[in-house]
This record gives sequence, C-alpha cells and structure tokens, in this order.
Amino acid sequence: MDCRICMSPLTKPLYTDQSAGTVIDFMRKHHLESVPIVDRHNKFAGLVSTAKLMRMLLPKSIGMMRGIKHAGYLRESAEELQARMDDIRSQRIGDLLDPYAQTVHPEASLADALMLISDRQYIVPVVDDDGLLVGAISYFSIMHAVEAAQGETP
Repeated sequence: MDCRICMSPLTKPLYTDQSAGTVIDFMRKHHLESVPIVDRHNKFAGLVSTAKLMRMLLPKSIGMMRGIKHAGYLRESAEELQARMDDIRSQRIGDLLDPYAQTVHPEASLADALMLISDRQYIVPVVDDDGLLVGAISYFSIMHAVEAAQGETP
C-alpha cells in the first residue's frame, strides 16, 4: 500500500497567518493531538501539537530551569493560567508550529509513514512534489484504509 491510499484528505486547511486560537479551537473540537498547517499557497509549513501548546502553558520560571521534574512548590491561580492561554491564543499559528516535522510523498510506501508514527509523530503530513499539503496519515486513517481494502466496516 502507498500513502495516497491511507491518507485522509484535509477538508479545512489552517493557515500560518491565522490566530492560534483558531487552531486550538479546531484541535479541541476534533480531539486532535497535532494538526498540519499551510501557508496561503497551501504549501506545508509545519505541525502544531498539543505537546508544544502544553510547554507554552508552563510558567516562564519553569521553562528557564533545566532538568526540573517537579514543581509542586509552585502555586498559581486559574487567572494566571488563563492569562498565558490568552497570550498563546493571540499569537499567529505560524509562531507555534514545528517546521521540521517529517512528511511523506503520496506515492511513498506506507512503511515510511508507519516508521514516523511509531517514532511518535502521530500525524504524518502527505506533501506532493510542489510542497503542497494533500492529506495526512494517522493510525486511524491507516485502520480505515485497511478495513476498506478488505471490504469491512468498523
């Protein structure tokens, strides 16, 4: 199987110049861990992940400390957390993304995407020769493709 068969087409692109609140709301609504982002020419720009968003929610003092494992001594209010969330939401999506996310070509072997997913990149953008985002592959899109190929329905 190649990646084209297993990818899910992206029906609603999210753009680098939109507010981060847009991608956060989209991720919450669809229960997504990461989302591919494009520029206004539909060229793949990177992934926004909940892991990155969670790191951005940490208090700045923790972010500056290397190797810290516990911060139980730190007490903060819901208002302080909300202020950081509001700050994140007001940024551009392009400021939050990982531009180094790995991609696959539509004609690449599915094994290439499986290797990336097993290496903890749970969404693999599918990008054509021109750098255009044509879809994405996840564990779930692979399961749907395998079931469809065997004539099964979940």
